[in-house]
Amino acid sequence: MKRKHVILALAFLLSAGLLAFGRTNRADQVVEAMPRAGAHAATPSARTTMAAEVVGIAALRARTELLGATTGEPHALFGSRAMASPLPSAAPAGAEVPPLPPEPAVPSLPFTYLGKQGADGNWEVYLTRGDETLIVHDQMVIDDTYRVDAIRPPTMTLVYLPLKLVQTLDIGSAD
Repeated sequence: MKRKHVILALAFLLSAGLLAFGRTNRADQVVEAMPRAGAHAATPSARTTMAAEVVGIAALRARTELLGATTGEPHALFGSRAMASPLPSAAPAGAEVPPLPPEPAVPSLPFTYLGKQGADGNWEVYLTRGDETLIVHDQMVIDDTYRVDAIRPPTMTLVYLPLKLVQTLDIGSAD
């Protein structure tokens, strides 16, 4: 047995001996609570009369009794503490705000990906639109409605020219 093992065994035996024969008073004794009642509790006669009183637990009360009847709106438990008054509206009083015009609908891409071919860092992508097959390159304009912005596998970026919106088409990895 090594010297380190002997030292560890002695430390273990010493710890076990202290645990078994060490401090004998109980630290987990139960102490009864004594009710407090203001400043007169400090006198000895008040302490004896208070110790003789029976302390009880109040019955549970219904939530509606505590908070009032629920009207369907959320209850502000702690109330509101707004420090500033609400800002005035910029619209004149009684004027109706016109609704915003709807945003233009972006058409879904009419193209279906067929394949791609890469040579010297330049990509050719094969697309279909209905019965038509298209071979597109970088910066190519298709029927004045779409421009091929970038071909970087796994995506091809197209710009819808009437709204200048960018759309992407998944074309797979460069492998």
